[in-house]
Amino acid sequence: MSTVLESLRGAAEEPERGATAHTAVLDPDRRKDTGLRSGLIAEKDALYMADYVGTIFHGIPALASLRLGDEVPFYEVALHGKVYRALARPVPAHGPQDRGRDVKYELARSYAEGLRQDGWLLEPPTAIPNTLRALVRELQDVTGLTVKDIVDNAFSILNYRRHHGAQYPNSMEPKGYGFRELFLMSVDGDGSLKTLYETPSGVNPEKWTNFLRVLDRKESVSLRQYAVSGMVRREYGDAGTEAMRNALRMRDGVLHQYPPMPSIPFLELFPLSDYSKLERTVGGEQR
Repeated sequence: MSTVLESLRGAAEEPERGATAHTAVLDPDRRKDTGLRSGLIAEKDALYMADYVGTIFHGIPALASLRLGDEVPFYEVALHGKVYRALARPVPAHGPQDRGRDVKYELARSYAEGLRQDGWLLEPPTAIPNTLRALVRELQDVTGLTVKDIVDNAFSILNYRRHHGAQYPNSMEPKGYGFRELFLMSVDGDGSLKTLYETPSGVNPEKWTNFLRVLDRKESVSLRQYAVSGMVRREYGDAGTEAMRNALRMRDGVLHQYPPMPSIPFLELFPLSDYSKLERTVGGEQR
């Protein structure tokens, strides 16, 4: 049985708590609609505002649109030469001439053999993944692959597009966007998924969210200096220090060594602006 359907069925029996600020979500705009345990967005919530194209100012969008024509991608993942997508798309009865809020949308899954090629529809989903565990379960359902195969070989194309003005990469394996390095994923000896986007045991959740907030900016030398300073152990403890250094190894490939830096507390080095919320967003905000 599909793990997605199974999770949704369980959620229907008992209302599921929503994701918190310390839940790492793929789409922060849909955090409140995401189940804390399942990591899923129900169909009606996923389709809400599917026709909304974003803020337009004097004819220019505030951010480059991630839409694919009339379709809204929820994930785009390259894996073993194919690109898998979950989408909200207009139902076939509506053509390009139909615009506005009367257009009906539906959920769809598809795969293609290239980044910019048309593909084939798969069985439609009943919910959309918005956490890393939910995304891996979804890909297991769609491809039949093991967790390890997915972690070792999948690349998040949608995250690349979020960071590069909605443009597609030149390769289906863009550097830095593999699940292992981007999503800080690993697989333990039992084949179970682990990710450092979840709070490591023994670490304060708020402190860990602050670390992830800075990690997901464009490369910060100061963060890497802090991670090898004496201050990190005082603020994050032994467990947090080891987890932080492991996250940087996964993201950078190595733990860089830097000259000693002054003992400055984390929030003095990386203050949270008055207008920002402290939340976990996988890969950081759209750039």
